[in-house]
Amino acid sequence: MHKSKIMMLSDSVLTSTGYSNQTMNILNRLTNYECHAQCHNYMGQSIPPGLKLKDGTTFDFWIHGNGSVPYSQDLLSPRIKELEIDIFGVLLDTFMCFPWLIEKDLAPAKTFFYFPTDGENQMPVGCENILRKIHFPVCMSKFGQEQCAVKYGINVDHIPHGVDSTVFKPLTQSKRDTLRKEQTVYSLSNHQLTGVKGALWGKYVIGVVARNQGRKMLDRTFKAMAILKEKVPNAVLFMHSDPLDSASVFDMELIMKEYKLQNRVFFSGMNFYKGFEHSEMNDMYNLMDVFYLSTSGEGFGIPIIEAMSAGVPPIVTDYTTTKELIIDNGQCGEAVNLIGETGPHTNMVYQPLTNGTILGNWGVERGVCDIFDAAKKLEKLTDIKLRKKYAKIGREKVLKIYDWKVVMKQWQAFFKKIMEA
Repeated sequence: MHKSKIMMLSDSVLTSTGYSNQTMNILNRLTNYECHAQCHNYMGQSIPPGLKLKDGTTFDFWIHGNGSVPYSQDLLSPRIKELEIDIFGVLLDTFMCFPWLIEKDLAPAKTFFYFPTDGENQMPVGCENILRKIHFPVCMSKFGQEQCAVKYGINVDHIPHGVDSTVFKPLTQSKRDTLRKEQTVYSLSNHQLTGVKGALWGKYVIGVVARNQGRKMLDRTFKAMAILKEKVPNAVLFMHSDPLDSASVFDMELIMKEYKLQNRVFFSGMNFYKGFEHSEMNDMYNLMDVFYLSTSGEGFGIPIIEAMSAGVPPIVTDYTTTKELIIDNGQCGEAVNLIGETGPHTNMVYQPLTNGTILGNWGVERGVCDIFDAAKKLEKLTDIKLRKKYAKIGREKVLKIYDWKVVMKQWQAFFKKIMEA
């Protein structure tokens, strides 16, 4: 029986990015389709289905390498025709494909674009025209779906990102205690990481999973910690982030010294070019009491739902997707006020002026979290009973909304709709 063919352009499934994670899971979990991943940052020959990693992950789809032009621009049209692709889709930021994708001949495939939008005022300037080019735009957030309808008059589907709740799960208190006593974490001095065993034992552990990029505003993580340290003597930052990342927007060691946090910050030991296996990542989350993200805006926020799935309450800047992930359908964490705001944030689609944002690249507004409110919310969650309450609600939300078993039913229905259109 002939299977319809789907190809997705995204990050290489052999890397450890959010896009690669979602692409791999979608293509691996689809049934009754022949699947292909067009990986813009993989250089090499096409790999047939069956590749297996040492952790047991198997890629049940084709993996194709990039050409001589970024984002496989030179390969898309000929490869779609050569492989007789029925459905071609993209999982990237829209600005990465603007404006070149608008002029591409993607026939005879039907097309979709699975996209984020991480500023409340608008999408990156001009990128809404990509959605008008594509047959079936689909947004990963309800926030983005609403933005497209209100701001641009474009109706798009919505499918959230997924998480494997059988991998990201709460450990028993006994196992968490053992993990904190035995886990080696790393301190930073003179731009060198030094392993320290059991440094998180007996501490209030504030976890961070983020690369040191401008949009994440990790400087505000350190500033909030500088405020908190006097109020909560046993509070420490535990960062799944590479402080020696060559693409860092600031020197973490310098800011640690500036705010006298040298004995309050520990790292997981990850490298920006090499991620952890999923089972290792579940341990990282289970080392945390809370998960904190001082982001200026998320297109979705995969680490947020991973933390929720592992039973860790999130504390995140109240901007873009935070409300739908953390507040709606049962509050499971805390939303940090923007500067100048004292309560729940109002979506800027309806209120385009606020003191708590700055203008970023592509004309997109970025939310700036209030470090004093962040410290207040972090102190609030030293309450163990409240953490347990939020942990239970967050886990239940994941099982109901974000577990792959739930999300894949939506993808199967979405692709069926495309094929029948």
